[in-house]
Amino acid sequence: MSSFLRNSFLTIILTSVFTGIQAQTVIRCGSDEQLAWEIEQNPRRANLLAQTEAIMAQKMAEDAFGTESVLHVIPVVFHVMWYDEGDNISAAQIQDALAILNEDMRRLNPDTALLRSMFKPFAADMEVEFRLAQKDPNGNCSNGINRMQTSLSLEANNNVKSLMGWDNTQYLNIWVVRNIELANSTPGSITLGYSAFPYNGIPLTQDGIVIRHDNLGSIGTSQGTRHRTLTHELGHYLNLYHTFQGGCNGGGDNCYDTPPVASSSSGCNNSTQNTCSNDNPDLPDMVENYMDYSDDNCMNTFTQNQKSRAKSVLNSLNLRGNLCTSTNLAFTGADGNAVTCAPVADFTVDRTILCAGEQVQFTERSAYQGQTNFHYTIVDQYNGNQQHLITGSPLRTFPNPGVFDVKLEIQNTSGSSSKQLNQLLTVRPAGGTAYAPFFSANMENALPNGQWVVENNGDNIQWIRTNAAAKSGSHSYVLDNFNVAGTGGGDALIVGPISLVNATAKKLTFSHAFARKTSSNNDQLKVYTSTDCGLTWSLQRLIPAFQLGTSTYVPNTIYIPSAGDWKETVITLTGLNSTGSVMVKFEMFSGGGNNVYLDDVSFSTTLGTEENGSAALMITPNPSAGLSQLTLPEAHGTLVIMDGMGRTVSELAVTQMRMDLPLLVSGNYYVIWTGGNTAQKALHWVVLP
Repeated sequence: MSSFLRNSFLTIILTSVFTGIQAQTVIRCGSDEQLAWEIEQNPRRANLLAQTEAIMAQKMAEDAFGTESVLHVIPVVFHVMWYDEGDNISAAQIQDALAILNEDMRRLNPDTALLRSMFKPFAADMEVEFRLAQKDPNGNCSNGINRMQTSLSLEANNNVKSLMGWDNTQYLNIWVVRNIELANSTPGSITLGYSAFPYNGIPLTQDGIVIRHDNLGSIGTSQGTRHRTLTHELGHYLNLYHTFQGGCNGGGDNCYDTPPVASSSSGCNNSTQNTCSNDNPDLPDMVENYMDYSDDNCMNTFTQNQKSRAKSVLNSLNLRGNLCTSTNLAFTGADGNAVTCAPVADFTVDRTILCAGEQVQFTERSAYQGQTNFHYTIVDQYNGNQQHLITGSPLRTFPNPGVFDVKLEIQNTSGSSSKQLNQLLTVRPAGGTAYAPFFSANMENALPNGQWVVENNGDNIQWIRTNAAAKSGSHSYVLDNFNVAGTGGGDALIVGPISLVNATAKKLTFSHAFARKTSSNNDQLKVYTSTDCGLTWSLQRLIPAFQLGTSTYVPNTIYIPSAGDWKETVITLTGLNSTGSVMVKFEMFSGGGNNVYLDDVSFSTTLGTEENGSAALMITPNPSAGLSQLTLPEAHGTLVIMDGMGRTVSELAVTQMRMDLPLLVSGNYYVIWTGGNTAQKALHWVVLP
């Protein structure tokens, strides 16, 4: 049996892009592979499979005497096992996927007309409907969707089932993940989904369906096509085999109305394909069948015999039958009747960083039945002031800066529930904060603070303050990139908004340290700016791994930079308004490397050089090795030289229009001249080693 299943497994090469990698090996379904591995681990599993076939044969024989049409309803719960917010798909996407599944099962799908005429007599309404559970196993209200953040989403298999799952005799459990890694899968391949085949007494940790979020439904992260992966896997859940099972002479899928197929189909331009000629009558391959590997837009049908097999599973209490009993449908709230249950509070917001005067949209996603009261309590951590909102999904304006905790309480006649998120909202001053003569930060303050906001992707790893290393002072900000399990961005530090009044040239200077684990690491630090308080961001600089830090590899221990490891980057920012404000975001895109550190961030502006009709302030050469001359508009005034942290290193009286600048150690400096009858002028001066 294991050899039979293993031989039926086929991978195909697609030119589509999956998770940013082209031409990877794509496994359309891993169910056969998973079953073969289970049999290798426990040979008794093959006997359980044979027992299932015997139970089904008996039920099909009994059902052959009845002609009554019966709709089988199955309660469903989706467990969204997300790694970062990009995987935490919306309820709308799940509902879209369920709608597609139910249309396919009832033969109400919009592409039924594409089934070729010779197969239309065999097309079947499976008479199976899937409904989101309205009650959890404890009798509390549910919307049929659970969410859990876990790094196992990056290499999911049966390992996610022990983290979260409901009684599999009462619910169909579907785990939604980012990536699937099965024991026997080809290294580097992509498995779209897999399902357990039923047997008497199957435990939760072996049952249900695991599917990638980008192959679930047709919107959100799956937009672009009507994905049929879930439909295909539901066939396996009801013990349907692939149409190409065993090839031309291997017994097929045990359905007489699906022609034998030598191997799995691919693509969709194969209407004349006929890989087996030993069937009578000799029919072409049914590439439209959901249990083949054709493209999603080519699949459109189940057959009458596939329906008989699925019905035998649902009519047997030893297999999936308990799911569909009236008692279980009432218990799970899937019978269509009114439900009485205790509510469960939940909510989300459309943004967490904004400026004073802007709005936040609250969206409640609680589970409840009947008339329910909502009460949001919003507390400003700065002063303890409270706001109270009593609508479910309010749109709220925040007129003043602050950091806000938000708590939602819901209540009805069946009970009450609450959810609180601390430091959820950060509101910055409108128009930005003015810094004279320029903004600087040395990372000595804990995060978040009046300058910096932390943005994380939900993986429980974010930028924090550390005293393990610093370019100057005693602290820097560090991201524990060493322990980031996946790839992608979302972990960011955001500063500002910083006022840009009367500024023309803007320079951002910062120090950073980083180490790769191996030469193949492709980490990136991206620097963005925003002039609309974080609504949109413009990329200013991408710093790749080899430029981000030391060339030394640190593979197995947490990287802590030495004094010589720090690098400095200077960026002349573009696309900023002459007036207004700017926010700067440092976002780390993990690619397998070690920790990254940030320190000594400064933002300087050069005032207009022709103000009041005076001559320009000029340093030549700049950058230099410390031997530079300063040209002044006037032969009097005061000259102040400050380092990148805003500390004064030299203060001189001006007595001539051209003077030598002092010899200083390498670094970034700001030369600020205050004259008699002219405005203050400032220049950024880079001293090279």
